[in-house]
Amino acid sequence: MTISRGRIADADRPERRNRILDAAVGLFLSVGFVSTSIDAVARTSSASKSTVYAYFGDKEGLFTAAIERLHDRIDDSVDEDAPLGSVAASLVETLFSDEAVGLHRLVIGESQRFPELARRFYQSGPSRSTRLLLSTLERHDEHADSADAEALYSLLLGEPHRRRLLGLEPAPDARECSRHARDVLEKLGHAFEVE
Repeated sequence: MTISRGRIADADRPERRNRILDAAVGLFLSVGFVSTSIDAVARTSSASKSTVYAYFGDKEGLFTAAIERLHDRIDDSVDEDAPLGSVAASLVETLFSDEAVGLHRLVIGESQRFPELARRFYQSGPSRSTRLLLSTLERHDEHADSADAEALYSLLLGEPHRRRLLGLEPAPDARECSRHARDVLEKLGHAFEVE
C-alpha cells in the first residue's frame, strides 16, 4: 500500500490521536488550559498543527476529546448487559483517577472565563455518566428515571471525590473503588454484582 508523504495510515490514526490527547492532557495538567497551545501539543506529540486541528478542531475540542476518552474507558470496560456493580465500579475507578480529577479541577477553575468549556465538560462527562447509569438502572427497574441516575452518580462520587478534588487523598486502587461502589449500592438496596 502506498501512503502519500505526511498522510497518516488509517491503522495508525487511533494511536496518533491518543498520542496527541496524551500530550494535551499532560500540558493541560501541568500548565493549565490557557497556557496550553496547539503548537505545544503538536510539538509534544510529534504531530503537525494541521493534524491536531484536523482531529480536534481547536483547544476546546482537545479538552472535550480528553473527557470523552475517559468516559470511553468506562464504556469499554463494561458491556451493555453489565450488572450495575460493574458499571458503578468502573465509573468510580475512572473518575477518581489522577487524570480525571486533574481535568475536573481545571474546568472548575476555568468555567467562568470559558463557559463553553464547562458546558462541553458537563455534556461529555457527568451527563454521559448519568445516561449510562440510567440505562443500567432501567434494566433492573422499569420505573428508574434520570433523577435516580443523577442521585446514584452523586453518591458514587460524593465526599471521597471532593477530597480527591482538593488533593486531600490519593487515587484509590481498583479494590478500593470496587468497595466504595459496593457500599453505595448496598446502602441503596441494590445487589452488588460484577461480571
